[in-house]
Amino acid sequence: MSTTSPKYIPVERVRDPMFDPLYHANRVLIGFLQGLFKSLPEGRYTWSEDPEQTEILITDAAPITSEVLTARPCIVTVRGQSQYANITMNSMDYVDPRTQTRGFRDVISSSITINCISRNGVEASRLAWFVGSYIKALRHLLHREGPFVRIGHDVAIMGEMPPGALLQDPSDVGAVNVPVIVQFVIAHRWEVVEPALTANEIRVNIDETPNNDEDDPQRQIIIE
Repeated sequence: MSTTSPKYIPVERVRDPMFDPLYHANRVLIGFLQGLFKSLPEGRYTWSEDPEQTEILITDAAPITSEVLTARPCIVTVRGQSQYANITMNSMDYVDPRTQTRGFRDVISSSITINCISRNGVEASRLAWFVGSYIKALRHLLHREGPFVRIGHDVAIMGEMPPGALLQDPSDVGAVNVPVIVQFVIAHRWEVVEPALTANEIRVNIDETPNNDEDDPQRQIIIE
């Protein structure tokens, strides 16, 4: 069994243009769920890093195959729509007087749907309740370890439904999905560098030579 998720590497969160705060939030929540199920006793949906030993699959890689679902229940996260809140005028935070670099700050509201998929509706509902209730109960851990400003306050546990596109074979009518929708808010900062001030070095030469007409010094400024 294998999944195809992009390699996750922590990077500089303000200046790196390829840093995705929403993907980071998703990975933090997946890590929280994996740790939550890892703490359970053996035989109670214990999660393991070993794909052959784990009793539950927790991933953001979809779709999953029918063979994987037959062996164990699955939890698949899907991020929803996101939106900037525009909490300040132009989201401006500061301007560096030396470099004219402008810093911005805002918050982003979004949601993650945690799809609990099983061959048994009761099992899927049990997993959904466990996930939703412990995100609510342990939200202070997510606040402390993750990028979240707000999470775990608005948690919705939905009813049973088909897994749809989350399953590789949509015609498989034996699978049941019980989604848990978690609303969250994250803080985001970014910088814009002034292009005119990105030179590594500026040298100024001042040359004073006599002016023959007025017999006064004439100043010549050369910028290299």
